[in-house]
Amino acid sequence: MRKAFPRTFAMAGAMVICLMEVAYSDENGLPDLKDATVISAGHELYLEKHCSHCHGANGDGGVNLTNRDLSNPNYVFVAIADGRERGSLRMPAWRESLSEVQIWQVTAYVMSISRRTN
Repeated sequence: MRKAFPRTFAMAGAMVICLMEVAYSDENGLPDLKDATVISAGHELYLEKHCSHCHGANGDGGVNLTNRDLSNPNYVFVAIADGRERGSLRMPAWRESLSEVQIWQVTAYVMSISRRTN
């Protein structure tokens, strides 16, 4: 029974590496923002962190995301990581609460719901 644990652990590690390779672009090390797994993880975080309170469950709430040009992933990432302030509205920064990978996942989801995303 003791010998099975290292083998199981090694197989689990290999599966994680394979999943990471599927979800991440080889070219620049950033997540594949069009990967359904990354988008789904981002959607879960979006709901879990109550982004829907202002942005709506599908991004079409009071602070609407669906009609914006959110095609620049770096802009979306920084907006989520560092927050934004416009007039009396303030979106909090998430850099201290979410990992970089999680912020990229939410970025992928937000970009997927933007009508102007290429």
